Amino acid sequence: MGTERANDGNAVAGAERRWEARVRDGLTAFRAGRVDNAYATWRSAAAIARAFDVDDPRRAASRTHLALCHAAAGNDAAAGRAFRRAFSAWEVAEDWVARMALPQRARSSAFHLRLEQKNPGGYDAIARAGYGRLLGAGRAAALAGGAHLARNSAATLEEAQSLRAAGLGRRDGDQAPICRALAAVREAAGDDAAALDARQRVEEIERDPVRFGPERLAPLAEGQVPSDLRRLEAAVYLTPVVLLRRR
Repeated sequence: MGTERANDGNAVAGAERRWEARVRDGLTAFRAGRVDNAYATWRSAAAIARAFDVDDPRRAASRTHLALCHAAAGNDAAAGRAFRRAFSAWEVAEDWVARMALPQRARSSAFHLRLEQKNPGGYDAIARAGYGRLLGAGRAAALAGGAHLARNSAATLEEAQSLRAAGLGRRDGDQAPICRALAAVREAAGDDAAALDARQRVEEIERDPVRFGPERLAPLAEGQVPSDLRRLEAAVYLTPVVLLRRR
């Protein structure tokens, strides 16, 4: 039995490493404009992700990757269906975050000690809420990518920007293209004040942006089993924010 469990663990670790490698390769192809190549690579990654829990956020990331390819290829019908599946997967991933193993943290400060005394488990609840916001930043990539297909593009972009800010902070560089697109939508609708606010937000971000992409993650070593936090970070940081225009 011990050998069987070890083999299972090695298989999962291998799948996790292969998933990240395929996703990185697909991202490189997508950014180079090789959408067909990116789709094939990301589809392979999505197949690997079936080895993960059904509510694992990396499965939501894979669905988002495929939706972005359909959208970039101009297949709005397929993109719409794919984005709906992606939205559903990000929502289901909330259950995964609710049970994810939390990193061990020192709780030596007086504040943390009092918190635990008054509300056992309160410290963990605060940490888990933060990881829920990080998950929301991943969902924002799907919202932004499908905003050009939404009935209310402005509301969708505003939600995406808000989720990115909540999960990654106001300096997250990927909020800039979201706000730029929002400014264009607001300006087209004649809402000059809202458009100006969005453009000012772009300027604020671009003065000192923080990047949350694949460069934030060192590739997994062979046999390395990532923590749940590392799995969540991979889902978010390896899902690009891509803004497309309605055709």
